[in-house]
Amino acid sequence: MFRRIGYMLLFVLMILGTFSGNVLAESSESKEYDIRKVKNYIESSVDYLKEQFGKLDKMSNLADIESIIEGYYNENPPPEAMLKGNLKIEDVLPELTEANEKYHQMTKGDLNEFLEIQKKTEELGKVFLYKNDNSKIEVYLGNTGEIAIMEFRTIKEAPIQPLYAQRETAIERTTGIAYNAVGSKMFTLWSEGGFKYNGSNVVSQNIDGDFQRHFWGSTLNLIPETMPKTRAISIEGYKYVEIYSRLRYEAGIGIRWASITLKSGTIETIVGCGVNGSVYGQLKRVS
Repeated sequence: MFRRIGYMLLFVLMILGTFSGNVLAESSESKEYDIRKVKNYIESSVDYLKEQFGKLDKMSNLADIESIIEGYYNENPPPEAMLKGNLKIEDVLPELTEANEKYHQMTKGDLNEFLEIQKKTEELGKVFLYKNDNSKIEVYLGNTGEIAIMEFRTIKEAPIQPLYAQRETAIERTTGIAYNAVGSKMFTLWSEGGFKYNGSNVVSQNIDGDFQRHFWGSTLNLIPETMPKTRAISIEGYKYVEIYSRLRYEAGIGIRWASITLKSGTIETIVGCGVNGSVYGQLKRVS
């Protein structure tokens, strides 16, 4: 009797093993199918947006750029596989995500430096530049589908300068905007301020800054760390003062499609000024 039970158990185990093998094979085939579908979607989206950004007038503003992004993705929703959360961008475009990490380690998270490299090589994506009377906008369209926008805009022109040494800059704002590869705006972070300078010293004034969580950013845990703050720095003997806003984010369902550059970490938007009144903007990943 025990021998008969043993044979029955062996038979059942063989059936279960065959069933399990079939399920694994089907699961593997399904994943490969999803990967191909998602890869085609990302590549098609990137090709289309490259074409449209290239056609935009070089004096376009932020609203023009965002209209293209939102219009395209409203008409071309992502495949289900991108929304289920079963795949990572590393599964779909492994070589690109490895290259992204290498570049961001090399540039220590400084998006400005990263953009300068990509302008020359276009290895990981393409940078589009737009300038109008009061703003400069750089749009980075990554080959992994993410979009990072940095706008440096004049909020208020500099006052008429006095004859004595102390002078004032315009009030400037640096804004960073993150989109993921399904065209969803995740968050906006900005810093704003002006400066007084005299050739040997510089101080900040009119300090402001904040962040905004957009609808799809609800998949993120956003933690404002500094909103805003001033710091003094010295680079090779030159003095600068920076106004910065710092935001910590934790990866959720959507942000995983925003490439290695926008996984869990901390970013800053910066408005800075040297002692000679030269004002600059930066978007930087701190960690």
